[in-house]
Amino acid sequence: MTLKPLALLVGTLALSTSAIVNANPVVEALKKDGAQVNLPVTAAKAPFSVEFVESARENFDNFHWQMGGDHALYYSKNAAEFLPSTLVSPNEEYKPFVKAINPELGKITVKTAGKGEMTMDEYMYDPQFRTQGFMLIHEGKIVYEAYPGMKPTDRHVWMSSAKTTVGTVVAMLVNEKKIDPQLSITHYVPQLKDTVWDNVRVLDVLNHTTGLDNEETLASIMNPESPVVRFFSSAFGVPYAGTGEVETWVDVARETEIIKGEKAGEVNRYASINTIVLTKMIENIEDTTWAEVFEQRVWGKMTARQASQFNIAPDGMALGLGLLHTTLEDKARFGTLFTPSWSAVATEQVVTPEVIDIIRNSGDKATFVGHTKEASSVSAFNEAADYQSYQFDYIFDDGAMAKSGNLGQFIYVDPARDFVGVVFSTNPYHSGYGENKSPAFMRTAAKMLAGE
Repeated sequence: MTLKPLALLVGTLALSTSAIVNANPVVEALKKDGAQVNLPVTAAKAPFSVEFVESARENFDNFHWQMGGDHALYYSKNAAEFLPSTLVSPNEEYKPFVKAINPELGKITVKTAGKGEMTMDEYMYDPQFRTQGFMLIHEGKIVYEAYPGMKPTDRHVWMSSAKTTVGTVVAMLVNEKKIDPQLSITHYVPQLKDTVWDNVRVLDVLNHTTGLDNEETLASIMNPESPVVRFFSSAFGVPYAGTGEVETWVDVARETEIIKGEKAGEVNRYASINTIVLTKMIENIEDTTWAEVFEQRVWGKMTARQASQFNIAPDGMALGLGLLHTTLEDKARFGTLFTPSWSAVATEQVVTPEVIDIIRNSGDKATFVGHTKEASSVSAFNEAADYQSYQFDYIFDDGAMAKSGNLGQFIYVDPARDFVGVVFSTNPYHSGYGENKSPAFMRTAAKMLAGE
């Protein structure tokens, strides 16, 4: 099996349909068997035929997965068949969520660009939006759930919504005085010393304000010789198109260049390479693997149904930048760690108020306003978020925090309203698809349950 550069697999870009369709690499990629959307997401709830699976295996590469077509339904739930993986065990105690389903939530309406005003019940099962699993948690109880395209026990990829796991652990270490976010990242990652990273603070890496030329944009992910494609090639041990050579991600990071006329801390430029640098920082400080840190600090204290699963890089590092796989319910459990009802999902408080305050108080609105993530927040929520921080894409002044992931993944955490929303989907950015209004439904539901 030949893997191609993972340029699009974990990005969270809000890409325009016309731009995608007109991009030659996508046009060619859509000609492959299984790249187009022909099957409804309901097909993923039943076993696929041997013939279908063989075709999916034959055609697998990151770009093919990114197309979000029929084969992507298989990849998103079965990535361990294609990429090396490691398991992170939960606490030995399993505690089911209590269900307190509120039928009124299904009547909430949100305006969509493609189909106008829709209720939440209508949206969940509409084939346009490719939702596979959706869940809302209020006061530690399930108040709404829908499984249009997966079984409750299925694992599904988080994509970039997994970056919240890395940002949260860094906040824990900051709270414990093991990290000073104002210091250079190379103070903790000496593998990058004597490079442009020397002038980048830990905080800048956390908030994607490095001032370095590695931003994930439509142009960079479509250019096979861009720094972005080069990084993903290295992270997955495949040849970089520009040279034909296999590099390590550290080698690529060391050769990163600055953006002329821009300093670190000035502009939010989203880049997954930042998350792998943060992961290495955590490994260096804790002197063990990211998977072990995540188990000891987070997942191992959760009363989750299943082990979480990370795909790993060639050097053995678990890829917290996006390739995390769990059940929908267990993803909701992670979100619930941020709420006053944390005891419903864990044996002890994992995410303390101090950790939440560190995340919420470390953003800079000036780096967010007028840039890509602000625009994508309007698309997702029908309102603008206020800033980003610690790998969370969207933070609102009322305390709500959220993170998106490619093909429509999302996590929304609202501590003040004791509310969590999570969604899994396989929603491509072409052929009229790509709109995701799950976040708007989540935020509207949180406000309704709070009596607002």
